[in-house]
Amino acid sequence: MIAIVGAGPAGLAAAIACGKEAVILERNPMAGKKLLLSGSGQCNFTNSCDSESFLKALGEFRNWLKPAFYAFDNRAFIRLLEDAGCPVFIREDGKAFPQSRKSADVRDTLLRLALSRGATIRTACNISGISIRDGGFTLSTDDSRQFAASAIILAAGGASWPQSGSDGSSYRLAQSLGHSIIPPRPALASIRIKDYSAFCTCAGVSLKASLYFGKHCATGDLLFTHTGFSGPLILDNSRSLNAGDHIYLCLADASQISALIQNNPKKRVTSILQMLGLPQSLAMALCNKHGIPADIAATNLKAPERKALTSLLEKTPFTIVGIEGLESSMSDFGGVSLREVNAKTMQSRLIPGLYLAGESLAYSLPTGGFSIQMAVSTGYLAGKHANSV
Repeated sequence: MIAIVGAGPAGLAAAIACGKEAVILERNPMAGKKLLLSGSGQCNFTNSCDSESFLKALGEFRNWLKPAFYAFDNRAFIRLLEDAGCPVFIREDGKAFPQSRKSADVRDTLLRLALSRGATIRTACNISGISIRDGGFTLSTDDSRQFAASAIILAAGGASWPQSGSDGSSYRLAQSLGHSIIPPRPALASIRIKDYSAFCTCAGVSLKASLYFGKHCATGDLLFTHTGFSGPLILDNSRSLNAGDHIYLCLADASQISALIQNNPKKRVTSILQMLGLPQSLAMALCNKHGIPADIAATNLKAPERKALTSLLEKTPFTIVGIEGLESSMSDFGGVSLREVNAKTMQSRLIPGLYLAGESLAYSLPTGGFSIQMAVSTGYLAGKHANSV
């Protein structure tokens, strides 16, 4: 028996690869609870970009995740779902969803495929301990049941959204077997901004912007919230941000402002800012926050005010007062150190017969379907090798 701990995308993909040898042990009453919540229930399960672009999006984890990606890539995932009767819709930006926009269709299809290939599943089965025995393992539950297994695939998720069952239990189980655990911190998390009251009226505004933090710069879609910022630009970089950090946003191309003022001398400053692509609410907020008269005619701006306005658009300063916590962040960065896992097989370098997949591993990926895809890819690779030994 190959015991798969967790029935999320990584565990279900592992079961599909393992077939009849697999027994999925899921702590929740149903499979894929966190998967059902993904993408606000619509499930952006992968991205259809070409292989090179996909790997590039994996950032610093590209080389380590490459074997898993090539073992079961985005094309294979899309094909698997469609061949099993779950049609796929791909947006212009490459994000792939079930055509129904219902995450349950992805979960149900993966579960049905795993069961059709001979795997079995036991729900409401919370694994509380793992011990090594001759030739295999014993898994113990919190209600005193035990399971013997020749191999284990640990795919119980990370530590974000604990209400979904992803409560860091995979980290504790791996650590009990001798693995090093990188302490989890929020990833794909929104941020709260100090002295933000001037921008509360901008909640819901979304625009392309550049983010400067430390020595880094990133560009993407920014979303204003009632308390700070979110959107891919913030989410994808949140694991590198901390409370107290000073960040800067480039909100518009300031090089055009002098020409716009010269050509439109009677327009108000806020109208000039709107001509640069800023929504009215944001134009007003920027002026109010930094003491620039919003209703003044552009031609009446004094030289210092023009300079301040240009500087403001190039790098608007903000101070982070807090990061969204693990209880509500979309993902976390932490878990089993990648140095302790063979990237070509997903097998532990410390414990033969132990495999790890998905968010139990210490990597963090951007929004856009990359996280679910790589959970499936690492799970499939783990299942493939666990079933071959």
